[in-house]
Amino acid sequence: MAGPEASASPSIPVPQADSASVRSPETSLPMGSGAGSYGGGGRRWGRVIAVAALVIVAVVGVFGFWVNGQLNPGSPGDEVAFTIAKGATVSQVSSRLAEKKIIANASVFEWYLKFEGQSSFQAGDYEGLRTSSSAGDVVAILKAGPAPPRTVEFLVREGLWESEIRALILETFPKMSPEALDVALASSHPSLQPSGSTNLEGFLFPAKYEVANANDADPQKLIDQMIAAFDRVSAAEGLPDATAKLAGVAGQRKITPYEALIVASLVESEAKVPEDRPKIARVIYNRIAKGMSLGIDASVLYALQQRKGSLTTKDLAFDSPYNTRLKNGIPPAPINSPGQASIDAALNPAPGNWTYYVLTDADGSHYFTDSASDFQRAVNDAKARGVF
Repeated sequence: MAGPEASASPSIPVPQADSASVRSPETSLPMGSGAGSYGGGGRRWGRVIAVAALVIVAVVGVFGFWVNGQLNPGSPGDEVAFTIAKGATVSQVSSRLAEKKIIANASVFEWYLKFEGQSSFQAGDYEGLRTSSSAGDVVAILKAGPAPPRTVEFLVREGLWESEIRALILETFPKMSPEALDVALASSHPSLQPSGSTNLEGFLFPAKYEVANANDADPQKLIDQMIAAFDRVSAAEGLPDATAKLAGVAGQRKITPYEALIVASLVESEAKVPEDRPKIARVIYNRIAKGMSLGIDASVLYALQQRKGSLTTKDLAFDSPYNTRLKNGIPPAPINSPGQASIDAALNPAPGNWTYYVLTDADGSHYFTDSASDFQRAVNDAKARGVF
């Protein structure tokens, strides 16, 4: 009965290995190697990177603090005159600003300008810039452009001689070259000036002029400006047409525009009140018509180059074409720069037959007559009253 039981294979138990203890040759590593070692090195690299980052941040911070100090150095100081030359580059402007201590650092400022997109500035004189200014304030002032040119008022009074006007110009503009001014005076030729003449007496019109910059006053431009003013006034008064306007006023003698200007200068020297101007002009033309000497003391003083003083017998005998006590007719040139009122009087003399006039009042009024005896009586009366 034992046959079938004996033929069955015995059941042998197979031991079950713990999965945790079973390792393949590829994954069996000794302790302390592999993945565990990589994790420790990463932490050290992280610390290095962190330290490096902190250093970079610190350096950037210090640099930024320094740059900010260069751009904003502190409280502004005293105002400084600053000029940008024509054609100056941004680099040159920056260097000049640093030299003037307006900015702290030219290189930083130049970088700032690039950041602001500012590549050029207008030439000229700038106001409002101070030492130790912030870059932003400096750029704002430079962007606004230079200050308007400072004008200088230059007043030429009626009746001045050319020599006096020359001295006045040099006094007003001390940096002007006297030689350059003389060249300008000699090379200027108004349209009414006689051919070949260089005498500007009478053509430097008395007026108030504005010159943009006293330091840079151009003598030729200034003289041109004065002659242009004369041209405008003389044209408005009709001086170029004087011969036609004054036809017959001096008898058969034709009066040229230049001679009318000379008469205007004589009127300017003699008249003290407005109403006397056209009357004095009439006396001059009446005496020319009669072939009489003009007898104007101001022309004798001009010949002597004296402004004031009583004329002596010797003075009255001084030989000069300007001595109208000795010479008949009109002097060869104006004796001063007449104003518009005197030019108008010379072109529009008052009607009358007077041939004499004498100062009779302290206000400058004259007495007019056509009688020599009446004239002498008026002279004696004026002397008795202490008028002269």
